[in-house]
Amino acid sequence: MLSEVLLVSAPGKVILHGEHAVVHGKVALAVSLNLRTFLRLQPHSNGKVDLSLPNIGIKRAWDVARLQSLDASFLGGPRRIWS
Repeated sequence: MLSEVLLVSAPGKVILHGEHAVVHGKVALAVSLNLRTFLRLQPHSNGKVDLSLPNIGIKRAWDVARLQSLDASFLGGPRRIWS
């Protein structure tokens, strides 16, 4: 179980050219932006995981036990490829 706060972030990106061409083996030009997305994981005693995206008005919560059972079913189950 997570015992302390974990904070990670990733830069934003813009694909200037070739966004869909890369699926056909062609070149694309992407650049990172000075804008970041942050994720903060912090343990709670209530057994829930909370997601809060205040800029777009989304707030959700899930039971950790339920998420762990989903993870186990994905790891052991057949792989599904979407077309």
